[in-house]
Amino acid sequence: MEEEAREVVVIDKDLKKKIKDTVNKILKRSSLYQITEVKAREEASSELDLDLSKDPYKLIVREAVERFVEKAVMTIESEVGKHHAQIVQDVEGGSEKSTKKKKKKNKTKKEESAA
Repeated sequence: MEEEAREVVVIDKDLKKKIKDTVNKILKRSSLYQITEVKAREEASSELDLDLSKDPYKLIVREAVERFVEKAVMTIESEVGKHHAQIVQDVEGGSEKSTKKKKKKNKTKKEESAA
């Protein structure tokens, strides 16, 4: 059996940091609804002029994307928590309550006129 010769890539801390910083910059300027790990990796590859689709680069990009998404989710959850009461009111139709009150007041005025 022939063994395939594998190229061992050693990445120094500076290159690893540069890849992560580039991926983070791409994620920050992108729509989180449209960006994917593959798109981020392709853009970073282009910006760095480096093929990030191969290991271990691919793993570095994945880690950067996952960390960014985790932070984004924590931020969203925090904001939702801060605005929970307002969101619940909006979902339940906060404007309906004021409309119902107005209708009750109108009925009262009509009843007074009829009396």
